[in-house]
Amino acid sequence: MNDQPDLLYAQIENDLRQKIISGELAVGVKIPTEFELCKTHSVSRITVRRAIQNLVDEGILYRLRGRGTFVAAPKREIRKGSKSHFGYHAFSDNGPSPCRIIEKRAFPADGKLARKLEIGEGTEIQLVRRIMFEDNLPIGIDEVYVPVSIIPDFLDTMREDVHLYELLENHYAVQVGVEELKIDVAIAREDEAKLLSCINGAPLFLLDKTMRAKDGTLVHYSRSLLRGDRASFVFSIQDGRILER
Repeated sequence: MNDQPDLLYAQIENDLRQKIISGELAVGVKIPTEFELCKTHSVSRITVRRAIQNLVDEGILYRLRGRGTFVAAPKREIRKGSKSHFGYHAFSDNGPSPCRIIEKRAFPADGKLARKLEIGEGTEIQLVRRIMFEDNLPIGIDEVYVPVSIIPDFLDTMREDVHLYELLENHYAVQVGVEELKIDVAIAREDEAKLLSCINGAPLFLLDKTMRAKDGTLVHYSRSLLRGDRASFVFSIQDGRILER
């Protein structure tokens, strides 16, 4: 191997990149440790760390504290105006993303949730909380809130193999109307980082959304957290206006 310091890290970086492209290092696989890479390439740990950090910065690798460095899945583009509801086509080209429901419960709405759902404080609502996956890796946490008065048996009918919008349209004959989506940024709290397999304080997208039926009824409010290293949002703009797609 070329022993010029400025080239050593680039050669290690390129070697890892090629192994990822070829599939030798697949998505979700742990790469060799720094010690192993130092030994294989006969270089210092500083050189190895620089190579790995460059790939982390590009989103090709990601670190899990105490577990090592892993191959990241490619970022998904979520296009404004496309049918890419969170947990639907946003992360899968072939339909709903796999998910795991981690919480289901009914409870009286506090002031904040009551305002979001345009109901009275203390009104009974239902929560379904899910972890969304792609390539067997957690990509987001989705919380869906629905008033009992709108869909009384929502906790029974909302399952892991069911997509929310298909359930509303096909089972309850709710015609999806206007959605209002606010995209913000957040950082992962300790409990969220554990669920998302990311570091505490990692950047997240925060998706705050309400959906109305075509008759104007506010059907649900959802709050979703999405790993910032797993997705990007794409907007098409013409003459200063965002285009619908």
